[in-house]
Amino acid sequence: MLENTIARKKRRPVILKGISQDLKHSEIADQLRANRGLIMSDIKLMRRNGDLGLKKAEKAQVQAHEKKVLLIRNGKKHFKQNERFLRMTGITLQQKSFRNMIDFNKRALMNILRSEDQNSAIMRLSKNIRKTMRRNGIITKRWKDNEITEHAQEYLTTKKSCA
Repeated sequence: MLENTIARKKRRPVILKGISQDLKHSEIADQLRANRGLIMSDIKLMRRNGDLGLKKAEKAQVQAHEKKVLLIRNGKKHFKQNERFLRMTGITLQQKSFRNMIDFNKRALMNILRSEDQNSAIMRLSKNIRKTMRRNGIITKRWKDNEITEHAQEYLTTKKSCA
């Protein structure tokens, strides 16, 4: 039993370092040339005992994971295109598609605003147009009480007063 405790104490710093670097249990086990189950049982024991080093390592793990996710996201093509578009125009692609969709369907949207029952007026639109408007945040995604979102109403009224 004493040998087990000594071995566990020797594995502890490597386990904590691996966790803080956001390594998987199997990767930590490869470093120690040990069984993955042994590593997991050591971590379980540390959690049960309230090991402060483990808590610090898990906080560092969260930060390392966020950095990885951010690097992956920043490397994606659509993110780079959105950043470039934002630098060029001052608005994001999502905002631009929202404005284009409202401008393209302005007549139908104004008819919906004027109608007494917005749900029935929205249901008269084709299914594809309704899906696209929901995706762009122009109409709400409800079952029996669809309506134009406040953001879209605000854009339509400010656009109407400017024209």
